[in-house]
Amino acid sequence: MRFSFAKQFVRDYDAIAADMSTADRERLDELIAGVVSNPRRPGRFPAFYDPDHPSWLLRAHPFLVHCAYRPDGDEVTFLNLFRRR
Repeated sequence: MRFSFAKQFVRDYDAIAADMSTADRERLDELIAGVVSNPRRPGRFPAFYDPDHPSWLLRAHPFLVHCAYRPDGDEVTFLNLFRRR
């Protein structure tokens, strides 16, 4: 399984990284690793942004990750990262 981070995801991460605790970093790492190991995992919600390129939202408090999975290319792309304040 391949994975990549969209430029916006990297910007989102950079914007919140300084305020993240060690537990937050571990939670986010676990979420990303879980998506890469099973992109069809339970608990994902369709994002409905573009029906031609489906994407999903996954939550691990306090984070919400927007990602896309291309089964034909066996690749996950992490599109956006949101953090609850």
